[in-house]
Amino acid sequence: MSKTSETVVKLEISSADQLLELSRLAARRNWGWSLLLVGWLHLLAFSFCYYLTIVRDYHDASGYLAIWLGELAGMWLIFRLCGGPRIADPAQPLELFIRRVWIAYFLLAFNLGSMNTLRGHALFEFFPATASFASFAFIMMSLVLSWRFFAAVVVMYASSLLMAANLIHAYLIFALAWWLVLNGIGVSLIWNQRRLGADDWKP
Repeated sequence: MSKTSETVVKLEISSADQLLELSRLAARRNWGWSLLLVGWLHLLAFSFCYYLTIVRDYHDASGYLAIWLGELAGMWLIFRLCGGPRIADPAQPLELFIRRVWIAYFLLAFNLGSMNTLRGHALFEFFPATASFASFAFIMMSLVLSWRFFAAVVVMYASSLLMAANLIHAYLIFALAWWLVLNGIGVSLIWNQRRLGADDWKP
């Protein structure tokens, strides 16, 4: 076997080992249940945004920002409570990758909100692009972690088109799209946790 072939084989084995360790980490920290709860929290938060837009005709950016920051705080609390005390081990490469992808997503989404406010739009005119950013983030996940994330790519891509065509209902479309995606991933992780078995993933 050539040196190049040996390198490829080693990389593939390393990748498989890293994926298994990530699965064990997700099971140990109850990421499945966390994502399920975050999905319902997101549905609640953005349904309230939809209510403010449609029923109250409210378009003050500060109010929506407060809701989004509250949701972020709720997400952190859910992962903290479900995951329990963190082990003082260094973060795994795939965990760091996931963290950086979604930090970048939140930064870009915040940037869109800032631009929308600076442009003086009454509605969140740039909101459909937020779903496109999520679609791109899931493309990265499908390339590095699993092809199954491509289903989330399709859902978020379709939601961005629906949001652009029905901007007044964008909050509701965005809420339902993320609810579907997060619940799908959460259920998949819970099933994977049970398949691995408690003895296989406990530290």
